[in-house]
Amino acid sequence: MVMLDYVVYVFGRLLAINPILAIVGTGSISYGLWGILKRSWFSFTNGWRHRKVFLKRYKHFIYDLRSSLSQLKTMKPSHFAKSFGRQSIKWIRMIPQWLFSFLLLVVWNLVVRALDYLPFIHRERKRFAKEMRPILYFKTPRSFVVMGLTFSVIALMLTNYVVALLRACFHYLYLTLQSKSLEIAFDQTGLAFSNLWWFASFSVAPILAVPIFLLGLGLAWRSAWINFEQYRNYNNNEEGDDRFATEQEIKDQYIKVPNKAASFEGNGGIPVFHETKKSLGGVTLRSHIIWQNRKISPIITHAQKILGIYGKPSGYYYIETNPTNMLGLGTTRSGKGEGFITETIDINSRAKEKPSMVIADPKGEHYQSSYKTMRQRGYDVEVLSFQNMDWSMSYNPLALAIEAAKKGYYEKAQTYVNAVAEAIYRKTKPGMGNGNAKYWEDTSISLFNAITIALFDRANEALQNGEEDAWDTVTIRNVAKFLTDLGSEEVLVDSSGMIVEEPMEDQILTKKSKLTVYFDNLRQINQRRFSKFREMADINFRASDFASEETKGNVFSSMMAGITLFLQDNVAKLTSKNAIDLTSVGFPRRLAIRFRSSHNRQLKNVFLHQTAKITMTSHKQWGKSQKEVVHVMEATALVDEAGYLTFVISPKLPDTFQIRIDFNHDANDDAVKDQVFLLQGTKVYQKAGGLGNRPKKDPYSGEATLDKVALTIQEAPKGSLLQLEDIELTYSDKPKVIYLVTPPNQVAYNALVSLFLDQLFNANYEMALSSGRKTVHRIVHVLDEFTNIPMIPHMETKISIGLGQNILYYLWVQNLEQLSDKYGDNVAATIRSNCSIEVYIKSNSDKTNSAYSKALGTRTITSRHRSANIIDEANPNVSVTQKKQELLTPTQLSKLQEGEAVILRGVKGRDKKGRKVTTDPIFLREKTSLPYRYMFLEDAFDQTMTLSDIPVKSDHRGLDLQDIAVDAKTNFANLISWRYDLINNPESLLAGRKRPQAPKQFESIDDLYEETAINLFQEDSDYTMTDVS
Repeated sequence: MVMLDYVVYVFGRLLAINPILAIVGTGSISYGLWGILKRSWFSFTNGWRHRKVFLKRYKHFIYDLRSSLSQLKTMKPSHFAKSFGRQSIKWIRMIPQWLFSFLLLVVWNLVVRALDYLPFIHRERKRFAKEMRPILYFKTPRSFVVMGLTFSVIALMLTNYVVALLRACFHYLYLTLQSKSLEIAFDQTGLAFSNLWWFASFSVAPILAVPIFLLGLGLAWRSAWINFEQYRNYNNNEEGDDRFATEQEIKDQYIKVPNKAASFEGNGGIPVFHETKKSLGGVTLRSHIIWQNRKISPIITHAQKILGIYGKPSGYYYIETNPTNMLGLGTTRSGKGEGFITETIDINSRAKEKPSMVIADPKGEHYQSSYKTMRQRGYDVEVLSFQNMDWSMSYNPLALAIEAAKKGYYEKAQTYVNAVAEAIYRKTKPGMGNGNAKYWEDTSISLFNAITIALFDRANEALQNGEEDAWDTVTIRNVAKFLTDLGSEEVLVDSSGMIVEEPMEDQILTKKSKLTVYFDNLRQINQRRFSKFREMADINFRASDFASEETKGNVFSSMMAGITLFLQDNVAKLTSKNAIDLTSVGFPRRLAIRFRSSHNRQLKNVFLHQTAKITMTSHKQWGKSQKEVVHVMEATALVDEAGYLTFVISPKLPDTFQIRIDFNHDANDDAVKDQVFLLQGTKVYQKAGGLGNRPKKDPYSGEATLDKVALTIQEAPKGSLLQLEDIELTYSDKPKVIYLVTPPNQVAYNALVSLFLDQLFNANYEMALSSGRKTVHRIVHVLDEFTNIPMIPHMETKISIGLGQNILYYLWVQNLEQLSDKYGDNVAATIRSNCSIEVYIKSNSDKTNSAYSKALGTRTITSRHRSANIIDEANPNVSVTQKKQELLTPTQLSKLQEGEAVILRGVKGRDKKGRKVTTDPIFLREKTSLPYRYMFLEDAFDQTMTLSDIPVKSDHRGLDLQDIAVDAKTNFANLISWRYDLINNPESLLAGRKRPQAPKQFESIDDLYEETAINLFQEDSDYTMTDVS
């Protein structure tokens, strides 16, 4: 109250001194308070959280202002005049352009709206809501009560008037009879309309008022009942009560975000509704939606750019931000890419919580048009392109298995290999196909697993014998070469398994393929020196070895048919290197440390299955002292069976940070409870060169380019075996976007896309289950032409369980039949039922249109039938019946116009205020139609970009396949030789491969001459060329 009194006192004083100043000041303060109250509490908390950033910007502003003022002081008047003059001339020249652009937009919008709204110009037929309703409609008995009360009031007022009139008439008759004169004047006050409100009539003349009022009251309620019965709405929705969601319901249920340019808080999502702003930009966008002209539209867009409104939001999208799968239907040229897919990519990339995105891009259009924008918005952009494989990232499908095998995860390595085999060979749809087809698939999968794991074993053994790049030889091309070289040749072997080149008479020999003999020798070697790889390879080979030698040829042929694609040089190169860490798509920051208690593998590792507490901190300058900032506080992680501790880092870390790993946990053994390790990490940025050694800036985002994070061990227990080589820190502050470019005319390459998507899900799902159950970055799959991709293994399971781990799928097909043909009816139904949002744009399929028409539901309409007698046409007989009508018929769905869409919603529990909602479908049309990319997103998605404008790092470009080839016959001979060596020397090693000399490329002619001289004289000394000219 004291504050209020003070405010009133100040206002009174101002009013006494200067009334105008008091009114203006009060208005300004009120407007400011109103603006503050309009903002949400989140805005204030967000502002307080970033107060230091605001203060820093304010300091920079003051510094720039002082610098400008100091420059003005030192500037000569003549220079100032010239500079000011040039700027003035520039502004003066721009004024006519601004004025002309503004008038052009205003006139164009008025013309377009006139053409659209004037009924004698815009003569489009009525396409929806075909029901003729009467002008007057009473829906509920409440209407009868209201009408009866209204008529009663009218009866009361008429009673007052009639009583007043009768009294005037009686008075006139009385005076006339009494005076016996005809010149008596009638009292005109009896005719006044004010008598309607003369309620004293009931007390002055109750004998007249009461009967008249009761008569009027009866007539009033009788009339009300007759009218109610005559115009009563008998439609009680007996045939269906389905309807479309209203605009207000949609706004109450979904998050509102700008339709372009501006970022917004929280996650991105699926657009379900669009509205234009009541601004010049919004009105112009609405006019673009109504009418398009290829010659005029570029002019209008240029005018918007001159005025500076094209780059600002012109409307709003309402989006579903919760983890949700989506199924979209749009036939070819239906506008799904321009009207929905591009906008979905744009919305998700503008969110503060940016997801990683995997975008199926059949034509490469999204990749080329959005590359620059994605880089500007802080994305790491990758492309797996089968259109031009030399301009694609490298992708080895066996990379996950190789990494697992290197670390000693034998079962996991076999699981990854088997997943690759399943993706390649499993073609039979679940619940379909015959047993014969499944047999060939199973044997091919087992044989592929056996050969691949045998290559694991070869790489593991050769690495111990000095072949440093042994693991680089594990490729699908080498698997195929292994099969063709050894499976196509046969040898004679005796009962002991030894190859007999010169058989003797009466000697019992067996003819076997070299491939069978190879695995026989592998088994015998494993009996002398055990290896888990050899055991797994042998088990998988025996699973495919039940057939006779004659039938084995068919097994080999069946397996070879699945991997023939990998023998093409371009595919072989692309799949021989690997440049993508699939787990980093959802988990960009991970720490993996190998703990050992002894170099001797036969001794127990005390760290196995122990729990570590991980704390991550940094120090920040706080005045003259330093303040400790905690990023991760005693988070727990287990050391697995291979001795690795894997921890997912959720928060972004500063340039310098500390990691403390403490094994003092109640569940641990006493032997490790005193073990504490302290690491320090420092971000190392790429250098731009030149003076100052400044960090290299990203040419698109302007941020410093991170090179690596350097780690040092600051503290470790005495006698610890931890080395820097045992620590692997994967770190990135950026989400990823991966474009999958699959040319429609090269369908054979799509199998690799299916394999890639399968491995991407498995890698991130497994990591999510072991670390918090959710990915750090939400993974959004935007898969256009989903059914052009070969069947993804267990897709029905992936789409069912992925949402809980932040893995989302936005699938686009042309019709429902495509989905059934690819996955079978049961799996297709499961996929569809797990998509809570279905977007229908347009389809020519009768079956699909009928399914969606049925899903939209029906409503009850009133049908009026008129019949008349030719003799009495003025009084026709009108009958009313209730009929069922579909919200949209299959024919209406097939004829939706550009920008129109129907959205089915499966799950939407509550609105933004926590109230329960009914998931009525959404119909986007007319003013809520979807705008197309070319109407408002040309600056963000520039389709003039070409592949030559985009830098692509490709590890396999220029790769000579001979450098990583494994000659199967040589390896066959080495294995047999090693088997014999192990008999005499148990410590002998497998011989490595002999690499063929590939033609070497030189940077200059001098380098070529120098190498030639070295080879010619066979000397080790260096020769330098001297110019003698």
